Amino acid sequence: MKKALLDYIANQTSFFDPNNVSDNFSAANIAEKFGIKRNTVSHYLNQLNDEKLVVKVNSRPVYFFHKAVFEAQNYPIAKTEYQSLSDIVNEKPTFDEKRDFFSAVIGSKGSLANTIEQIKMAALYPNGGLPILMTGESGSGKSFLMKMFYQFCVANNILDVNAPFVTVNCSQYADNPELLTSHLFGHVKGAFTGAIDTKKGAFEAADGGVLFLDEVHRLSSEGQEKLFTFLDQGIIYPLGESHETKKITCRLVFATTEEITSTFLTTFLRRIPVQVQVPSFNERTQLEKRQLIYHAFYEEFKNIGIKLIVSPVVFKILENHTYKGNIGELINIIKIATAKSFSKPNSQEAIKISIHSLPNSLLSAAMEDYSLDSEDSIIIDAEHDINLIVEKNKWVYQAITLAYEKILHIYVENDDNIEESEKLISLEIEKMFDYLLFENQREEYHEVMFFITKNVRHMLEKIESSFQINFNGNLVYAISNYLYQRRNIDWFVDDILKRAVIERLLSDVENGYKKSFKYAEQILTLVKNSLDIEISSMDRIILTFYINNLGYTKSSNHPKAIIVAHGYATASSISNVANRLLNESLFQSFDMPLDIKPKKIAESITQYIEKNDTSNGLIILFDMGSLKEIHQYFPKNISTPIVMINNVTTSLAIAVGESIKNDCHFSEIPNVALSYHKNDWEIILPTLNKEKLILTTCSTGLGTAVKIGNLLEKSMPQNLSVKIIPHEFGQLSNIEFFKNSFAIYDVLGIIGTANPNIEDVPFISLEDLIIGKGTEQLLDWIKGGASVDVLDNFNNQLIKNFSLNRVINTVTILDTEKVIKEIEIFLDCLERLWRCRISNDRKIALYVHVSCLIERLIRNIPIENYRGSETMLYCQEKELNEIQEAFSVIEKNYSVKIPDSELRYVFDILFQNVDLITKEEDF
Repeated sequence: MKKALLDYIANQTSFFDPNNVSDNFSAANIAEKFGIKRNTVSHYLNQLNDEKLVVKVNSRPVYFFHKAVFEAQNYPIAKTEYQSLSDIVNEKPTFDEKRDFFSAVIGSKGSLANTIEQIKMAALYPNGGLPILMTGESGSGKSFLMKMFYQFCVANNILDVNAPFVTVNCSQYADNPELLTSHLFGHVKGAFTGAIDTKKGAFEAADGGVLFLDEVHRLSSEGQEKLFTFLDQGIIYPLGESHETKKITCRLVFATTEEITSTFLTTFLRRIPVQVQVPSFNERTQLEKRQLIYHAFYEEFKNIGIKLIVSPVVFKILENHTYKGNIGELINIIKIATAKSFSKPNSQEAIKISIHSLPNSLLSAAMEDYSLDSEDSIIIDAEHDINLIVEKNKWVYQAITLAYEKILHIYVENDDNIEESEKLISLEIEKMFDYLLFENQREEYHEVMFFITKNVRHMLEKIESSFQINFNGNLVYAISNYLYQRRNIDWFVDDILKRAVIERLLSDVENGYKKSFKYAEQILTLVKNSLDIEISSMDRIILTFYINNLGYTKSSNHPKAIIVAHGYATASSISNVANRLLNESLFQSFDMPLDIKPKKIAESITQYIEKNDTSNGLIILFDMGSLKEIHQYFPKNISTPIVMINNVTTSLAIAVGESIKNDCHFSEIPNVALSYHKNDWEIILPTLNKEKLILTTCSTGLGTAVKIGNLLEKSMPQNLSVKIIPHEFGQLSNIEFFKNSFAIYDVLGIIGTANPNIEDVPFISLEDLIIGKGTEQLLDWIKGGASVDVLDNFNNQLIKNFSLNRVINTVTILDTEKVIKEIEIFLDCLERLWRCRISNDRKIALYVHVSCLIERLIRNIPIENYRGSETMLYCQEKELNEIQEAFSVIEKNYSVKIPDSELRYVFDILFQNVDLITKEEDF
């Protein structure tokens, strides 16, 4: 009876308003509701008040309401007994931070935030709301959230207070669609054998309320389709009734543990617009895991009524265990551990839960040697606030959140005047930092603290370098302590007025202390990125005030200097060498991609100017002649004086750096630096021990030549010093270009799809490599100095990498098996048209060439110009038309059109270096 009374009051407190209290909260009305004597109800209610679960108001009549529910929906109250309702109203804070209905749900502002937002959206949607499909692992809390959904609807007057909540487990009807139909929609008399009476179904039972279909993935396709009429029209047909429909108004909610796309009909999913994912226990944040564990123990305390003392080792094991059954499994383990400890002697005053209380399976899985931050046991009873106990140190929590509240109060009391508020706010912030630094000795330093301190020190050094300032030495430890203590404190502001005050104060701080705010923002941005700590407006306000009061000094009057160069690490390498030789970090580097536009470079430099103190000037060293193009993209209102110098080298950077260190005038630095930077040049070509080189090429472009080179490099032994360079076919056929470009190499030979015919330079065709004819020649090129084992390995790799399938798979993105079949059809068609057989080497060449041709056309980059004789178009018109005809299947299957230039290249492959043959001959 006592538990039933508590549950009733908890439900009714959702509607408790201290300014307008209903008699439903009086002992007399509650006694009437339960049909028992008033004295009996008063006895139980006073017991609940003694246990600090229920608040008692000694008015006439006496009222009782649930403390935790009231606080969750309104504001915290200090006592559990009041003389009047006005005393409760007077405790309402200046900022009425009315909490959201779901705020009591663990994770409502964290991992469940999006889930709850969708649930509320579905509930508040007009005309009956939206159906919901909730997915998540077993035991993750789907059923609990659905009950909260129902209570939310009742609390917001969307549903009547007595609206039904009906649950159907669909797994019971997975193999019996007819039974499901009867259970959901009801049936009329005589609808089936044994239907002796008309019976209402779950839909009618849930009319005006919520129908929850659990394990909905167990429904067959037919079972899912039976729901379509209701989802589409809001009507049902009882089994056996084909004409008369029933209009039902209920909110439909589904839950499943399965992947929805593989389990449900697309037509079913389309009818459910709100699809919500509930995270597993292992996906919850560490803070949420702690809250769930505390809450489970707190529920056990309420059931037993005896104080629990939990070992910190138990808590750590529970927090770090992986639960297959999620929160449901966690609750069962805690229930078993509590029951096991309860059954021991001397457990009447307090139940001690140690590792011996845990199941053996849990202990065997806990292999980690836990290092504990505190040896103190966790006490769970009526005197410990469950909302504060989840914090590692409630005193730290109170110190920080109280400072937040006082800062806002001071600002409001001084009519939002930052100048009038400044001294008092600074004093509150100093008191908070003093407490965190000196008075809070309840917790030993942790590895996390050292990690944060190390990172904060590094961040401050970067900012000091960027802005040429020096911070007070205490700043590192003050910020580190603040971030360490605050990392687990959730201080969410739901009240609109309070949020507005914070944003007004933040705006005044930003405008009133611009430099300090800029430094604070830089620090907090780095903190967020490096330490994974979410930053709030209050953090910005507090840190700005603290930096402004602590002070900082200007460290240098030197101009800033940066090096901008194209390439992966060109600028970084030059700046690193220059800084080391100059014994000072004067240069910062900007490594830019080769294809970057001047406008993008200008934007990067502009961002650097905005984030750094460049009031003494900025010197920019560029790697090539983009100087004239870049400056036009700088903002017109830029106030920084800038010197730009082209063609940077390490020696130029050192000369500029020395000028900066020698305090040369900003405008004189270029002349002074360039006067020491002389350039001499000389060409020296190797005569002996030239680097060995193999060139790869393709008549239709560089892309395939690059891919052939990649295959060759994969085949080449690592200890064999042979360079491979892909090159344009047209340039290689130019003898003068070839001699000038490759004079520094010992060119072993050329591999490709066509021979550029370079004198004294051997050539191997790609098709010869594929069929094995060119392997011996290639081995002969590289055998000098290579052992037999190396050559054997090279030969094996060549055979593997230059198989037809491997080559086509490398040079194209096409499905290899499919494209080979398509080309086979093309070749068969040609052989039928010309009544002859195409030789194997020509076929191999065509397999590679046509697969590349198809990819080029798919990417819309065909060969535009044909370098061969233009007379072919007229002399071999018939053959070209027949090649076009053979291509018809490929054109159709790949949706491409073969241009004349491509047809003539194919003709060249078929007939190159041979006379036109008769139809009866082989190619």
